[in-house]
Amino acid sequence: MIYVDSNYWIYWLDSRVPEHDSIADTVESAINEGVAMSYVTLSEVAHYLRMLPKEEFVKLMSSIRNLSAVTFFDLDSRIADLSLKMLPEYAPKGLGSRDCIILATMKLSGVKRIATHDRAFRQVPDIEVVDTIAR
Repeated sequence: MIYVDSNYWIYWLDSRVPEHDSIADTVESAINEGVAMSYVTLSEVAHYLRMLPKEEFVKLMSSIRNLSAVTFFDLDSRIADLSLKMLPEYAPKGLGSRDCIILATMKLSGVKRIATHDRAFRQVPDIEVVDTIAR
């Protein structure tokens, strides 16, 4: 299982962005493997897409929500508590509160890899960052 960060979902769903072609195979491979995703990440994707016409927005969000390969994780007290413990350590490295929710979700679910273009995740020990976008 691999965690797919919001930026990869956005690049996958929005074919207008230049990163789209660079990540399409990565997201499709992740879907074949099995994806972990916090509802917080889903909300970030929705925020990006929020100005689309309602029908298109619903279609794109449903395309993620209906993927049987995606395991969604609630922001429960265990994840929230762990993310709050992580924040002071990782904030100086460029990771914010939502990033720490991702890290806590990964840790508590045993996921060790993340597809993301956020370079700050590279500073986290014990996880592997998958990034197929040219620098």
